[in-house]
Amino acid sequence: MRRFLFLAALAAALWLAPGALAAGWCGSGEATADLPDVTTGQQIHAVVAVPSDGPDTFAADAPKLADDVASLTGWWAGQDPTRVPRFDNAAFPAGTCLDVSFFRLSSTAAELTAAGPFGAYEAVAQQLVGGGFANLYKKYLVYYDGPAVEEDTCGTGSTNGFAVVWLAGCPGAPNDAISTHELLHVFGALPAGAPHPCPGDSGHPCDAPFVDVLSPVTDGRPLAQQVLDVNHDDYYGHSGTWLDVQDSLWLHRLDLPQVALAVAEQGTGTVTADLPGLSCSSSCSTEWDQGSQVTLSAAAAKGARFVGWSGSCSGNTPDCSLTLSQAASATAIFGPAFVAYRASVTGKGRIACTPTCRAKIGAGAPLALRAVPAKGWRFARWSGGCSGIRVTCRPKTAAALSVHATFTKLKAKRATTKR
Repeated sequence: MRRFLFLAALAAALWLAPGALAAGWCGSGEATADLPDVTTGQQIHAVVAVPSDGPDTFAADAPKLADDVASLTGWWAGQDPTRVPRFDNAAFPAGTCLDVSFFRLSSTAAELTAAGPFGAYEAVAQQLVGGGFANLYKKYLVYYDGPAVEEDTCGTGSTNGFAVVWLAGCPGAPNDAISTHELLHVFGALPAGAPHPCPGDSGHPCDAPFVDVLSPVTDGRPLAQQVLDVNHDDYYGHSGTWLDVQDSLWLHRLDLPQVALAVAEQGTGTVTADLPGLSCSSSCSTEWDQGSQVTLSAAAAKGARFVGWSGSCSGNTPDCSLTLSQAASATAIFGPAFVAYRASVTGKGRIACTPTCRAKIGAGAPLALRAVPAKGWRFARWSGGCSGIRVTCRPKTAAALSVHATFTKLKAKRATTKR
């Protein structure tokens, strides 16, 4: 959480903040759910939230949020040329840009204000989770546009995954800086073991008040005049043994090449990934940070079954884990769920099935056939889907199966008379 101590002399400097003249948001319309992902890997999803009795401010807030995200991303790259936060993007008619959702809370503005900043934060987080914003691989940057939950309280963030900016809490404050501050909390700052925690406040460093972007208070200076971990000795890019936010999986690597993951389906089915950004019902190719660890899951369409993998994945289990150190490709092979079964005999006898045979049998399922001759006949041989002279046959059932058993009549024994 940040408290805002505004200095009027710095008000004009806000115009110099990175992104202050950004182009806005290329999205269109108002979505109440997360749109299909075009960004791969762990990512940050943006939300505009209003109280139940508040006006719909999405049209005004979405462009502001997008500008602030562009600003903090550019600032972060200037602080660390190797990494930036990875934000959730979506494809719109005008192009690909930040995916911003709109969410109307069930709490009224008065209820949230009465709850105080921490109570309001918990309410907002719980209601967002209940509203479907609960992806384990996403964190959420939330712009709450309602009355201040507490005067001079700019934002709240914690490792539960939600960074909330109280837009009315600190009028005139640079929201890109507040967003950055709260996202750092979401990423785990200030970690236990950092050498410069504030007295009585272990969540913030106090070695560079106002200058460090994670300082517990702000004097209103723009993000451009703040630093990502002054001296790099508390929470970012340090040499200590405690948690380093620089290692967060929610940061996109700028210093490593992207690697391609191509996915194809043979038959009818889909392939999805545990991480956001990949859901294919036909051949598709995605780009990932080198070293990403992703698990692919194959799911057959109705009336089909998963047969196995080929390419960088292998085996016949639906899940495949890959470490993308280089370009990879995987094909999921699907087949019919049931195949036709036909049995015929020559002579007198029958074919017994385990399990019971029908005109349609489970594709790929184990099947044992046994040739049972009638009295006075013997089994001679198999043909079709079975072969040989053994009485029992275990045919493959991946495709339509037709088997034939041939029985021959036993020769009658001649009677002999002893003289």
